[in-house]
Amino acid sequence: MIFLNNRSNLIDYHVHERHSGDAKKTRVIDIVRAAKSRNVNEIAFTTHLVTAGPAEGFGIKADEIEEYFDEIYAAQEESEALLRVGLEVDYFPAEERRLESLLSEYPFDFVLGSVHVVNGREIASGKDSASFFEGRPLTEAVSEYFEVWKKAVQSGLFDVMAHPDYFKKHLQLFRPQPLTWRELKPYALDAIQSLADFGVGYEVNTSCMRHGAGEFFPVKEFVEAAYKIGVKRVTVGSDTHIPETLGYRISDALSCLYDAGYRRVDLYRGRKSIGVDISSLQNIQTPQESAIETPTLI
Repeated sequence: MIFLNNRSNLIDYHVHERHSGDAKKTRVIDIVRAAKSRNVNEIAFTTHLVTAGPAEGFGIKADEIEEYFDEIYAAQEESEALLRVGLEVDYFPAEERRLESLLSEYPFDFVLGSVHVVNGREIASGKDSASFFEGRPLTEAVSEYFEVWKKAVQSGLFDVMAHPDYFKKHLQLFRPQPLTWRELKPYALDAIQSLADFGVGYEVNTSCMRHGAGEFFPVKEFVEAAYKIGVKRVTVGSDTHIPETLGYRISDALSCLYDAGYRRVDLYRGRKSIGVDISSLQNIQTPQESAIETPTLI
């Protein structure tokens, strides 16, 4: 276990604003103004882009992308934090060519891939996720999810895959016990190998803690396995939709990565990754060094 003190230089690479259908009241400038008090020094805005499925149009529209860039560039003028322009893109196999064309048209810094819909089943909604889980073994649902997830990895469209085990968000509605690594492992290891093979990163997303699950997306065993298999690129994000949760538990996410063996986390410029030492984001001390100061144990 590592120690982190309270001095921070945080990053948040999953942030929504008003162009996302679930963040309509949150302006870019609202996030920027929250950054200083929340010790966040670099922000990647990742508004939703949804081009198909039951939530089509839930995110930014193609004709709004230029104003999205303009708002972020304008906010940079009064921001001490560095701002990056990104998207969180819903993956649908039939949309690959359309997405490739759209993403290449604009100078994005960072593109997250997401799987919110699996073969027509909506897993992002507590109400609609029933059709994904009910009437079959959990392992069948997990297998189906990761098959689509691997296609997203292999598409070459995305820099990083968001919240890897996202399907578990509403699992507690259908059974009381949490997802175990034993249930996840056979499918997760295959998915992790695809990340390594295609040079795609994954995200440690802290929002699951806000939903009461008591863990991140993904579970720590996924992070440990990804490190051992050799997945090099990893980002951290709060998946915030309001200023008040910007940077939420990012320190804990960095601690999770460090404990698994990672010493670097990725930032992005023009869709090129730049590794930065975790120790430069948080003042990390070994247990022996902790006698000098009184740090917080994560």
